[in-house]
Formats: sequence, structure tokens, C-alpha cells
Amino acid sequence: MFPATDKQTAVALLILRFSLGIFLLQWSIEKLILPSATIRIAQGFYSVSLPVAGSYALGIAELILSLALLFGAYRTISYGLSLLVHTVTVLVSLRQLFDPFGLAKVGNHLWIATWPTWGAFAALFLMRSSDAYTIDGWLQSRSARPSPASRAP
Repeated sequence: MFPATDKQTAVALLILRFSLGIFLLQWSIEKLILPSATIRIAQGFYSVSLPVAGSYALGIAELILSLALLFGAYRTISYGLSLLVHTVTVLVSLRQLFDPFGLAKVGNHLWIATWPTWGAFAALFLMRSSDAYTIDGWLQSRSARPSPASRAP
């Protein structure tokens, strides 16, 4: 690839990562400030009785994950876990996804947004090594530079 293309790809991935990080961050904050909503979702979609402490634990874990995604830290792990979290969401909401117009009274057309979001998470994971404007990328570039001691005669 040409350097200009590399820069365009890096900027595009920055935009993609930032928007997905904000998306995931919103859900983690909801778990922390509205645990009752998380409990209802856990019961309705996952058939799990979640205690309030469980909502807080999930919220903290997802907050850490969303911040790692947002800043590009531990790319393989954070991008992969983010993709996995969203994949589970897609799988448990298949009924809503296959009834986007609510004809069977289970969904509405807003659920369809989970598909392109899943695609964005998958694309970001597949292109993680090209995502240059990240904490990981910054740390790599710092370690690749010669240290001041190695430049001394």
C-alpha cells in the first residue's frame, strides 16, 4: 500500500474504533446507572436472573472493555471480546431481527442496526494490525525507536 493509503486506512479505523467504543461505552454505563434495566434485559433475552451486584460487575467489566477498545489497548483481546459481546447480543435477539417490522409483535426496525454494527466489529477485528492510532501502536513505535543510550558514541 502507498503511504497515503496507509494513513487513510489508519484514520478510517480510528473513526470506526472510536464510534464502536462509544457504542459499547453507552451500554456499560447503562449497566452501572440503571441496573434494573440490565436485570430486565438479562431475564428477557438470556433467561437469567441477575442480581443488582451482577449488573454492576458486568458494567465494570464492559466499561474496562469499552475503554480498551476506545483507546486501542490490547487490540487482539479487546477487539475480539467486543466482537464476541456483540455477537452474543445478535444471537439472543434473532427473533427481533427476523421481524423488523413487528408483524409478529416481537421487534421493530431499529433492531436491524445490530447487523451493520456486528459487521463493523468484525471488520475492526480483522484489520486490527492496521489500526495505527492506538495505544498499542504508540507503544510499538516507541519501542522501535533507538534509545538515547544506543545513539551515544
